[in-house]
Amino acid sequence: MNLLSVPTSNHLMLVIAPFAARTAMLDLAAQLAAHGPLRVLDGGNQFNVYPVARAIRRQTSDLNAALQRIVLSRAFTCYQMVVMLDEAAAAPFPIPTLALDLLATFYDENVTLVESQRLLRGCISRLHQLSQQTSVIVSVRPPAPICQERSVLLDQLRQVTTHIWEAQELTPSDEEEKHGKDSTFDYPGLY
Repeated sequence: MNLLSVPTSNHLMLVIAPFAARTAMLDLAAQLAAHGPLRVLDGGNQFNVYPVARAIRRQTSDLNAALQRIVLSRAFTCYQMVVMLDEAAAAPFPIPTLALDLLATFYDENVTLVESQRLLRGCISRLHQLSQQTSVIVSVRPPAPICQERSVLLDQLRQVTTHIWEAQELTPSDEEEKHGKDSTFDYPGLY
């Protein structure tokens, strides 16, 4: 069993894993939404409501209320991720935030590496601003071998986070992938 603790405010947690720890992050989204509002910023098209709903149903009988507490935004470019984080930082009240597969759009080779680094610095600034008010957990996956030069983006993000959880080998079988199962995670101090 792997231990992933959720930081309180003033901490920025980075989760580095293959598949951007999708299943664990969706499970975490369910746990947070079962108890209060949640913002999900999806950079890699990771959010799937069905496993989240199943996990919520195991925690509460009020599935609809929990699902309605999730504010989901998807970014299809790194420019959109910057805008989403600007909007989140400017929100009138802070809510716990999960950024799923944050670097997925920054790995796009149609955007120069220099531009990606500049945009990521802006995102990091907004993530820190959010983390001063609420829990912020960011998941990323390492870059594919074809865009290995983009690993500097992951290094840039690593340098500024207060908590890092890294899974070296997380390779779900076809059956686990189909059913949305992953390593088991506990969330001490979650509430």
